[in-house]
Amino acid sequence: MRILALSTWFPFPPDNGSKARAYNLLSRLGEKHTLDLIALSQSGRDAEHLGEVQRFCRRVEVFPEPRFHPKDVRSWLGFFSPVPRYFRAHHCPEMEALSMQWAQEENYDAALAVTLGAAPCAAKLNVRFKVLDQHNVESQVIKRRWQNERSLRRRLRYAPTWMKAERFERAVARKFDAVMVVSEPELHMMEHLLGNGHRAKIHVIPNGVDSSFLEYRAPAREHRVLVFTGALAYQPNYDAAVRLCRRILPAVRSEFPDARLRITGRLDGVDIEGLMRIAGVEFTGYVEDIRPVVASASALVVPLRYGGGTRLKILEAMALGTPVVSTPVGAEGLQAQDGVHILIAESDAALAEQISRVLADTGLAARIAQNAHALVQKRYRWDAIAAEFECILVAHEEGTAGTCTGVK
Repeated sequence: MRILALSTWFPFPPDNGSKARAYNLLSRLGEKHTLDLIALSQSGRDAEHLGEVQRFCRRVEVFPEPRFHPKDVRSWLGFFSPVPRYFRAHHCPEMEALSMQWAQEENYDAALAVTLGAAPCAAKLNVRFKVLDQHNVESQVIKRRWQNERSLRRRLRYAPTWMKAERFERAVARKFDAVMVVSEPELHMMEHLLGNGHRAKIHVIPNGVDSSFLEYRAPAREHRVLVFTGALAYQPNYDAAVRLCRRILPAVRSEFPDARLRITGRLDGVDIEGLMRIAGVEFTGYVEDIRPVVASASALVVPLRYGGGTRLKILEAMALGTPVVSTPVGAEGLQAQDGVHILIAESDAALAEQISRVLADTGLAARIAQNAHALVQKRYRWDAIAAEFECILVAHEEGTAGTCTGVK
């Protein structure tokens, strides 16, 4: 197949969930098919990694990502547009123009939109078969934030926001021949969103881990060190980190005064001054290799209240042999059983209690970690996941959809 991929993320290095998914799917797709890529760049350093992407792409073009400034004119105009202002502000005319040009020059078999942000551009292309890879059901992420808001002012603000996002997402996704989501719950969300007649084109392609995590030799585990990973510029992560620092960690430290919390991830534009003053909290900033940080921790804690997608941070911790304590939302979509592969709790007090169990009971921690590692080994390897992704693309393009057997 000849495929044109449009991505709102430059896929290397694969150091966050969206980039890791894009890299692992695109790199394996490019091994067997002719793949051209137009991507947006979030960093000036992305140009340093162009060669890594050219290994699996015939042609690569990268444009700077338009920045979203809530107070600029384009953002304000978004209030009067059917397109949510975040997506309107991130629209890249250069990407659209070049994709149109390439689609006219090449007889592509398929166009692939990597994330909803690239979908409006891909939907306009004169290509026979169009695929949308949804990292999250974006409107439902916004809806969950609205549901979790206690402030009446913010609830009134987010209600029309998620309603507009839902209309936009429905209209765009319906233009694609196949839509990939990352979990069964999100399949049902998308099925409900798109309505009758669209179920056959929705497929679950979960996130995964590669062998570098499953085969990593863990360093010595540090004593009573908890870890939270993820860029705090992403609002669901920031909300979870605040909750963990201010309410959950103090409760854990009342039983284990030497317990510490290590938070990794980019901090650009994030105010953490108040959190830094909390006893036992440490911010590392961006870490190039997350494996030693997670593998040496006593537990990964994921107190998410809202968000979407399959939690790569959880899968990576499981692959590294680190026990995970999470909310139901944090672990949503994973085939992990509470008390077998993971410990799940909802309230602050219950999360603190589960963390304390892991810190106090080394046998429990080892059993949870061993079961989780076996689950990831069986179900969440990128090689098998990417093969299913390719199978669905080829089957849809050839008109034989339904012949793929699913990830084993």
